[in-house]
Amino acid sequence: MTSRIEHGLLEAARRGDEQALARLLDACQPDLRRYARRNCATEDVEEAIQDALLILYRRLGALRTIASFSGWLFQIVKRACLRRLRRRKSEGLSGDDHDQPQDSLDADLRLDLCRSIAMLPDLYREVVILRDVKGLNAEETASELGTSVEAAKSRLHRARYLIRQSLA
Repeated sequence: MTSRIEHGLLEAARRGDEQALARLLDACQPDLRRYARRNCATEDVEEAIQDALLILYRRLGALRTIASFSGWLFQIVKRACLRRLRRRKSEGLSGDDHDQPQDSLDADLRLDLCRSIAMLPDLYREVVILRDVKGLNAEETASELGTSVEAAKSRLHRARYLIRQSLA
């Protein structure tokens, strides 16, 4: 996501530029929606995105590094999805079985996986997000990263190895 968002736009939004923030929120929505569709119950997608955008609006100034923006934002969406899932379970509501984790162990694993991805160095986190979250193919990923297909594959292999080590 950060490769498509100008760093200047992100910096301006962090400094409080309202127009830059509005453009940033617009630029983030498609990626957030795609991510939320994979991680939320169908009826919770839009609410989770709105929760994430509100948190982004409130806390963008606290973001330490621009490189961590994508991982940070996806974590916000993931947490919003999990909060809504817990709320639905506590209220006795259920969505499609396909949209909900099979059990709490599955939800814990997803949370651990998100943490592992967020802790990756930027070089590896970005390739994992492009391939495994956004679903880009090797050529598209290499193009986004501005590198060769072989280099993108190598980074992805190393990133997945680091994630496995973190989860072990």
